[in-house]
Amino acid sequence: MAAIYFDLDGTLITYGKDFHDLFEAAMGFQVDKEVHEYRTEQLLGNIKEMKEKPYRNALEKVEEKYELGIDPEKAAERRIETELDSVQPHQELVNVLKKLSENHKIGILTNGVGEVQRKKIEKLGIEEHVDEIIISNPEGVRKPDPKIFQLAKERLNAENYIYIGDTYEEDILPAKEQGFKTIYVSGEKEADLQAQSPEKVAEILKLVIR
Repeated sequence: MAAIYFDLDGTLITYGKDFHDLFEAAMGFQVDKEVHEYRTEQLLGNIKEMKEKPYRNALEKVEEKYELGIDPEKAAERRIETELDSVQPHQELVNVLKKLSENHKIGILTNGVGEVQRKKIEKLGIEEHVDEIIISNPEGVRKPDPKIFQLAKERLNAENYIYIGDTYEEDILPAKEQGFKTIYVSGEKEADLQAQSPEKVAEILKLVIR
C-alpha cells in the first residue's frame, strides 16, 4: 500500500480565467495592470507569511495606495467567490485519484489559505476518497519546508510515499529529499517520473500503481 499525495493548484485543478480577469470580475470594473500586479504581490506575500485574512489585507493595501473606492472586506469576499467559480478539475487525474483510493491512501498536500483550499477540494467532489488534507497556512508551515513533507508521512502510515505536483522547487525537489517518489506534471526538470500534462500523469499512475 502506498500513500499518494497530490498537490492542488495546477495539478488537480486549473482555472477558467487568469488571475487578472478574476480580479477585474471581483472588482466589477477594469483594473490597470499596475494595480493588479501590486495586489498580486501583496496577496502572495500575505499567503507566504501565513497572515490572517490575506485577501482582505491585500485589498486594504490596494485601496490605501490607489483609492479605488472599494470596501476591502466585500471585495475580498467577491475575489474568493470568483476564484472558486473559476475552478476546473483536471478530470482524468481526479478519476484516477478516486480509483487509487480503493487500494491506497490518498492525501492532498497544498500551500494556501485553509478555507479557500478546502472549498476548492469540495468542488472536486473527492473528499470521501481522501484520507488526509494538509494545507500550509492552518498548519503554520508551507512547501518547500521539509517539515510539511515530514508531517505528511506522519499523518499517513504507508510502505511507500508518492508526491504529484507541478512546481519543481516547491513540490518535486523537497518531496524527493524527504523520500517521496515524485511525478512532475510539467516535466521540465528531473523527477522520478515526468509528464507534460495532468492527463499524462493519469496515464502514468494507471501503469505504475495497482
